[in-house]
Amino acid sequence: MIISTFQKLCLFLLSLCGLRITHGIANILYILFSSTYSKKYRVAYKNLKVCFPEKTEYWIEKTARESIREYLKSILESPYLYRSSKKKIRTLIKNIHNEDIIKNCIDKNKGIIFMTPHHGSWELSGLYVASKIKTFHMFKPLRNKALNDFVFKGRESQGATLVETDNIGVKKLLKALKSSNGIGILPDHTPKINQGVMSSFYGIPVNTATLIYKLGKKNRSPIIYVFAERLKNSKGFDIHLGAIEDDFYDLDEKTSADFLNKKIEYLVNKNISQYLWSYERFRNRSDVEENIYN
Repeated sequence: MIISTFQKLCLFLLSLCGLRITHGIANILYILFSSTYSKKYRVAYKNLKVCFPEKTEYWIEKTARESIREYLKSILESPYLYRSSKKKIRTLIKNIHNEDIIKNCIDKNKGIIFMTPHHGSWELSGLYVASKIKTFHMFKPLRNKALNDFVFKGRESQGATLVETDNIGVKKLLKALKSSNGIGILPDHTPKINQGVMSSFYGIPVNTATLIYKLGKKNRSPIIYVFAERLKNSKGFDIHLGAIEDDFYDLDEKTSADFLNKKIEYLVNKNISQYLWSYERFRNRSDVEENIYN
């Protein structure tokens, strides 16, 4: 009870802080989490090592640490974003690249699939698209109840509707598309073993979800990728939008997974350190004996 109350207090206080303060706290915590003894650092290091074998040891270590710094900023800025008005959030967004894409896709009346990797401020990406069209997102309940309730209420307060990460949730997403609404998908979430298809990410075998392909194929719903890039010195964000070609649905599942992973690589290369390299993307791989995280 005491711990839960303390957690709620911390989340409330963070929601009162602007980007400079939350990012400042992230810079302090970064010292702890970027230690070579930190699991997050070790995972980030191993991911970067296999994805960028041509890079120097110095670059890999530096990028791994910077990635953790950006991850901490993402976590700590979220309460502030949840509490901000839509008008305030709009002032935090300095540039929107290809903004007309959303309106053009809305006019097709086929629903929209928003593809948002764990890159930059993926929370802001979700809040931004929810301000443009009624949007449904899958949400896996967090183990920490105080944090779970805070995130759930925060996202829904900004216009997003959260659904279960099971068959019931999938049916709700299909219904949302049929009703010409938007749905948000994290394309780099690692599925359980034998529940995805084997593809590659930066040339490394990776188990890849095919939910985007399956949800949109019947109605050929347009797909938009979204990346909210965090600007230096806590100056705000730039939103990058792009459309996936309609002939994507003419591919088979395996080729579609390859295509989307290449698109994620394209986004990551815009700002490598803002990708969530501390996530174990290369786990649950069928027919691959090597576990790079051991």
